Amino acid sequence: MNTLQKVPHQANRELPVEDRLLRASEVQRELGISRATAYRMMTDGTLPAYRFSGRRGGRTMVRVSYKDLREWREAHKAAAPNLERPVLANTVVRRW
Repeated sequence: MNTLQKVPHQANRELPVEDRLLRASEVQRELGISRATAYRMMTDGTLPAYRFSGRRGGRTMVRVSYKDLREWREAHKAAAPNLERPVLANTVVRRW
């Protein structure tokens, strides 16, 4: 007698965190910025993003790989300027 086994649907399987594609709201949470800034960074090329055509010619979807976002964040964290002494824009420096 044949027994049928239920095969889990692919959509029900959880993807490892490294394989996820993040939306602007998820990028917002990861970087601590506004959703509008996250979307702008995704569309202007600041962040490495993937673009997908929308349904029936609709709006293009933009997503960022979690792995790429983590690498981008680490690369820019190392390149962050030294914030110990802020420089004011209209400050005149005089040496006596």
